[in-house]
Amino acid sequence: MARAGVDRTNRTTMSFGRMTRSGRCMPNAALHHTDVTSVFRRCIEHLSPLQKEDNILRSFVIMEEEKYRYENGRRYHNVEAGSYYLPNDESENKIWLFTLDGALHRAPVPPSPNSVLDVGTGSGIWALEFARQHPSCHVLGIDLSPVKANSAVPENCTFGVHDAESPKWDFASPNTFDLIHSRMLVMGMRDWRSFFQNCYHHLKPGGWIEVHEVAFPMRTADPDTPAETPFLRWGHLVHEGLAKGGIDGGAAYKFSQYLGDVGFENIAEEKIPWAVAPWPEDAKGRKIGQMEADNLNNGMEGMTMGLLTKNLGWTREEVGGFVEEIRADLYDAQKKYLMDVYIHYARKPSEK
Repeated sequence: MARAGVDRTNRTTMSFGRMTRSGRCMPNAALHHTDVTSVFRRCIEHLSPLQKEDNILRSFVIMEEEKYRYENGRRYHNVEAGSYYLPNDESENKIWLFTLDGALHRAPVPPSPNSVLDVGTGSGIWALEFARQHPSCHVLGIDLSPVKANSAVPENCTFGVHDAESPKWDFASPNTFDLIHSRMLVMGMRDWRSFFQNCYHHLKPGGWIEVHEVAFPMRTADPDTPAETPFLRWGHLVHEGLAKGGIDGGAAYKFSQYLGDVGFENIAEEKIPWAVAPWPEDAKGRKIGQMEADNLNNGMEGMTMGLLTKNLGWTREEVGGFVEEIRADLYDAQKKYLMDVYIHYARKPSEK
C-alpha cells in the first residue's frame, strides 16, 4: 500500500484513492469514510497482482466508521447488539502498560520471535508496539471489527477481522506462533477452553500464551463499605448479566486449571488488584486508581446499557439513572474499591 515517504498515519484519507466518473481508480485522493467501502471494492479491480498482494493484506487498517458504534467518546465493536460489551479503544491498554512498567508481556519469550498473534487487538496498540520492538518478527492482530491504527503501521505488522471463538482458525496454520497474546476478552468470550485449545494448536512447540483479564464481580479493601454500593452492585449485576448470556465473568479465576487441562506447562498466575479512584498510599497505585476510575466513568454506559437491558430486563431509563449513581460513586476514595486483574502465561511443551 504505502511506500517510503508516504504518510500512513491516516489510512482513511489515503490508501486506494477515489473513483472518477469513468470508473478509473485515482490513488492518494482524500476520501470521507462513507466512500471507503465502495471505493475499496472498485479499486481492487484496477490493482496489479503485486499491488493486490500488498494492499489486501494491509487493508484492514482502513477506518470504516460505520463498522463501529461510539458512546460517550468510546469506541465499541459494531457487532450484534449486546454480544460484546467492552470498548475496543486504547484507554484500557494504557492502564495495562502502566501496570507492567512499560513491558508488553511477562512470559519469557525468546528475544527474536518470528511470529506473534494479538487476539482482541482493539486499536492495535499492543501489536504495533511489539512489531516496532521486534522488526524481524511478523505480528498479526485480529479483532471483531477493522483496526483503526492511530500511528504508522510497521511493515511487519498486519491486521485481520476474525472471531477468536470460531471452532477452527482459518487465518493461520498450526504450529505458527511463538507468542499468542490476548487482553480483556472476558465480556465477550463464551468458551475459554476452546480458545485455549486453538491457541495450543497454533503455537509452535515451546511457544507461549499470555492472557490479561479482569475478574467480576468487584470488591473493596474496606470492611466497613456496604455491600450494596452502586459500584459493587454494578459488578454483581454485570456478572449476573454475563451469565445469562453464557459468559463467565469470573473465568480468570479458573485459567490455570483450563491451561493445564489443554496441555500447557510452566503455568504462571499473577493477581494484581487495581484500585478504582486514587486512594492507595503508593504513587503507582494512586495513578492506576485514577486511570481506571476515569476509564470506567467514560465507558460505563456503553458497558452497561446493552447488558442490563437485553439480559436482565432493565429499561434504558433505569440503566441511565443507575449509571449516574455509579459515576458519582466511583471516585469515593473512602470506599477503597478494587478490581482484580490477572496475568496468566504458559508454555506449549517442546517436541521430544
